[in-house]
Amino acid sequence: MRSSCGWTGARWALAMLCVGGLLAARGASSAALGAPSRIIPIPGGTHGIGFDDMDYVPELGQVVVPAGQTGALALIDPRRHALTLIPGITTPQRTARGHGEGTTSAAYAWGFLFASDRDTHQVVIVDPHGNRVLDRVALSAGPDYLRYDPVVRELWVTEPAAQQIEIFGVDFAPAPTLHRVGTIRIPGGPESLVIDAHRGLAYTNLWKRETVVIDVASRRVQARWRNGCQGSRGLAWNAASRFLFVGCAEGQVSVLDAGHGGRVLATARTGRGVDIIAYDASRQRLYAPGARSATMTTLHVAANGQLTLEGVYRTALGAHCVASDQAGQAFVCDPRHGRVLEFD
Repeated sequence: MRSSCGWTGARWALAMLCVGGLLAARGASSAALGAPSRIIPIPGGTHGIGFDDMDYVPELGQVVVPAGQTGALALIDPRRHALTLIPGITTPQRTARGHGEGTTSAAYAWGFLFASDRDTHQVVIVDPHGNRVLDRVALSAGPDYLRYDPVVRELWVTEPAAQQIEIFGVDFAPAPTLHRVGTIRIPGGPESLVIDAHRGLAYTNLWKRETVVIDVASRRVQARWRNGCQGSRGLAWNAASRFLFVGCAEGQVSVLDAGHGGRVLATARTGRGVDIIAYDASRQRLYAPGARSATMTTLHVAANGQLTLEGVYRTALGAHCVASDQAGQAFVCDPRHGRVLEFD
């Protein structure tokens, strides 16, 4: 059923009424929105933090939160409710809070973290066990997403201002080092990045309407798929089903069947301002925060890719990023207040 709610502007109360109508239209309770079960302040972030990419790293048992212009990586242990801070990734800035500053993305590989430094255009190599910076490597342009491919041992870095992905080979003995091996031009992008290492494919978005498929071995664009979005933003991946989930800035998510030519299997409305999304494979649940609606929509993903609304949760204006611990908890950034909201 389609709803007439527009989710326009920043009027939170009107957005809440729209959410209530959306829930009621689907037979769910609209009496109240779910609230965070825990609020996690990030040290040094009281003036606001330009969060962006967040991810759960099973090998560390931690949610890795690059904390923007605080200059630190925050590691959140969902089991012990503990927070560890690794400072010195970038130089702290107290006046800026947009996600164009500091560290905003990180990738894990072989016991190490590789974090972005958007101020100096570098990749920072971090020892998360010793809580220290090991090395820095220069980039050709400003970094956005960092992702590691364990099969070919490459680190991929999206650089939207240069409309390219920069690729580094990674050696780990005796210490992790990076050497540049190539670039891939992505005109009109790249936005977000997912790597299917077992099949040798990578996926990224153009800013409008399309998702791009890249062959990892040849580093060539293999296909371009219409993704059902006006504004293409975040990506999430289910390796078992080969479903690729796309977040749409206008307030929607799409399910693409990567095993059958990127066919759009389903779409569902969410709050407006969707950017980063996350998928919990253990519960077949998709999380989609809306920065403009100050809500997070959760959707169940059926075996055929169809989407069913599970719930809508209250977040904060500007909350555009989420990570799942794959055990029923979601962690949503709150940029204006410099904290992370935990939902159980």
